[in-house]
Amino acid sequence: MSEIKKITIKISIPIKGLQQGKSFEVQLRDDGTVVDVLALVDKQIYENPEKSVFPIYDGYIHNYLQLFVNLEQDIIYEDVGLSAYGPDENGVLRKFNPIRENLYFNLYPDSIIDLQPDVGC
Repeated sequence: MSEIKKITIKISIPIKGLQQGKSFEVQLRDDGTVVDVLALVDKQIYENPEKSVFPIYDGYIHNYLQLFVNLEQDIIYEDVGLSAYGPDENGVLRKFNPIRENLYFNLYPDSIIDLQPDVGC
């Protein structure tokens, strides 16, 4: 049986009123990646749309995974602000999750990932 780990993802937008964003906590298998985390957040949003940071639009942005990740190229979009750290042996968030370089990096348990899309000028 595989182990389960907890990941917290925070999504915010640099627009007045949305800077605080929202935080989502997901439980996933031990080999889970940021793609898995975003898919689980999208599932939470689909089941409870009021939890969304901002409206997901039909025909344009269908989910957070689409907003942050280009799955055809296996990259996080360049204009996405990103911070992804897991705790070290002392519980300090210092272990860097290099998910921009490797979208399928096995996230450290108890990591906190901050994502912020660039909304342009």
